[in-house]
Amino acid sequence: MPPELSARRHNGCCNKFHFRLKGNALNTTYGLLKFSALCGLMTLFAGCSGFGKTAETAEEAQTTTQSSSENPLRYRARVHTELASNYFQRGQMAVALEELNEAVRLDAKYGVAHSILGLVYADLGDLVKAEASFKTAVAVAPAEGDIRNNYGSFLCRQSRAKEGLEQFDAALRLPLYSTPNIALENAGSCALAASLIRPAESYFARLVQIQPLNSRGYQGLAAIALKTSRFDEVRRQVRMGLNAQPTSPELYFYGACAERRLSDKATEDSYTQQLRSRFVDSPLNEQLRKGGCD
Repeated sequence: MPPELSARRHNGCCNKFHFRLKGNALNTTYGLLKFSALCGLMTLFAGCSGFGKTAETAEEAQTTTQSSSENPLRYRARVHTELASNYFQRGQMAVALEELNEAVRLDAKYGVAHSILGLVYADLGDLVKAEASFKTAVAVAPAEGDIRNNYGSFLCRQSRAKEGLEQFDAALRLPLYSTPNIALENAGSCALAASLIRPAESYFARLVQIQPLNSRGYQGLAAIALKTSRFDEVRRQVRMGLNAQPTSPELYFYGACAERRLSDKATEDSYTQQLRSRFVDSPLNEQLRKGGCD
């Protein structure tokens, strides 16, 4: 059954695109790995730290950061685009569209504006306009890894994994791409959702190599090992993931499921209790209670 995907906005920086898969319990859990879009894109602005500011504050910040060498039209387009990003985060889609349309009117070759326009149209369900915006973004700014990451995420949410992975790979080949961890996590999640096990494992292994203290890579490898019934490997990846940051309900869930299969009741109970106490609102608690590991 094809994946059912949905985007949700969150407050603050580093917007995540979550997707869930229809099907058995394991599909649901590994589908909780996250697509990351806006955080990487916002590195093209002043930085992620200012993303949660109000639109008015963002405009003031941008007014003080214009480079002396920056084209005035590009600068104005950048300001309108950052304002649009803030409005998008707040769910004010009509205003976000106004700001983005003004940005591309001022500078039709500003790829960031086209890319965020793609995100907005995708959120509104206008997939034709969304894809057209992403294609334009890539055409005018082919060397921007964050733009290719956003387009790849969009394609994966449309069950077009092969095309999406091509965009992630293109981003990862760019020598100046500053956030390859985002593309690697997204690519791994996309490949796993499409049951492309070997590519998914490769992406997550690369993520672990470049960010050994980030749990996301271990979480992805644990999900793959659970899907392929390699329970000793699940155990190993979960333990490594729990020694990194951030901890997640998925890690405890995968750990409990693996220990159940390995007949280690004490460790299974420990993971189950930690999942219940640390992530009380996680739906994985109920799934685990019902025995949903297969």
